[in-house]
Amino acid sequence: MLVDPQSPARLEQAIARIGSRDGAGHVRLSPSVLRFLSDHAGAAEWEADFNAMIGYAASKGWLDDQGRVRAHLTFREADEVVSESDFKSAMRALPAGISAVTCGSGDEMVGMIVSSLTSISADPPMVGFFAHQNSSIRAKLLESGRFAANVLGEEHHDVISTFLSAPQGLARFANGSWAEGDHQVPVLTDALASMECDIVCTHPLGTHDLIVGKIRKTACSSANPVVHFNAATHSLVPVQTH
Repeated sequence: MLVDPQSPARLEQAIARIGSRDGAGHVRLSPSVLRFLSDHAGAAEWEADFNAMIGYAASKGWLDDQGRVRAHLTFREADEVVSESDFKSAMRALPAGISAVTCGSGDEMVGMIVSSLTSISADPPMVGFFAHQNSSIRAKLLESGRFAANVLGEEHHDVISTFLSAPQGLARFANGSWAEGDHQVPVLTDALASMECDIVCTHPLGTHDLIVGKIRKTACSSANPVVHFNAATHSLVPVQTH
């Protein structure tokens, strides 16, 4: 397995998510994890070779009591990437919609503003977004297993401001027309679109978790859209064509 340069703590976290240490230079992984990590899984020739490899390893006694394979770690010496400052400068040039992601009910409502909401699939209907692993909403989000994604518009500047300044909890819902949805999540009744979702997948990527939800209910309104661009909120103006 090829490993990019990273801190020892992050490396150990990554190994713990997929298997366990086996000495300084090896890890123990189940065959299913190895299959998942390969870009070629599913191809007939690759599957035949993979099954033969696992069979050979078993015949030599190279699998542990749990049937896991011992994989060698190869460390990449350099990983040339842009600086965090350059990354942020580039991302500020990317216009993106603004949404309020919410979960919980009653006194335990929580929420945050995201500009990473994206369409993933129409069949089944799924959307996803990214939450920082230190986010104040993360624990409640994963505990509840569901969320609402509320797409915001020009009419929701007070909602955005309150979400960004108020402490987590009921205070964040002081502005806006909020109601409990059919799936016990806070829904903004006049959002451009609201999507009540069950979480079906979470995956850590760098400093963030990808959260994917299967949409159980939607509602739409005729509010005017806004985008996040260059660290500010902007209204959209139609381009005149001639």
